[in-house]
Amino acid sequence: SAEPAPPMGAPKLAGPVALQQALPDRLVMPAIYVDIPVVELGWSTTQKENQVFSEWDVAEYAAGWHKNSAQLGESGNVVMSGHNNILGSVFRELDQLKRGDAITVWAGSQSFQYEVDKVMIVPEKYATPEQRKDNASWIGPFADDRLTLVSCWPRDDNTHRIIVVAHTKR
Repeated sequence: SAEPAPPMGAPKLAGPVALQQALPDRLVMPAIYVDIPVVELGWSTTQKENQVFSEWDVAEYAAGWHKNSAQLGESGNVVMSGHNNILGSVFRELDQLKRGDAITVWAGSQSFQYEVDKVMIVPEKYATPEQRKDNASWIGPFADDRLTLVSCWPRDDNTHRIIVVAHTKR
């Protein structure tokens, strides 16, 4: 006989144990010697000439978890950003990550394991509006379980973005 579906909002099962949805507080990337705190990031809005502009807040000496992205333990895109050349330079070495490198995100004593799938460098400063829209799509929602890390690149100019996509380690 079939079992009834869990009630709406019930935690999803990951193997034999149910993972609780959680907010990240630590990011570890052994391949590039990174072990840093994670803080929640929101955004600020300003109005100029009758137009409203939104801009992400910035994390200082930490990775910033985008509060409108997925939480740990739920399906979707967990998005974090960090600086590469100021305020701790926590994402300075993202370009050294390679496919298969391990990333662990912690929420208290619970760890979430990811494996790097892609490291991409995309134009930003001189990008067309279409390119910027494509760039921004990487921090949007996805149906799979992924972690996306974003920073400026290169280290001395910030004309591009570096985007690292990692998927839940199975």
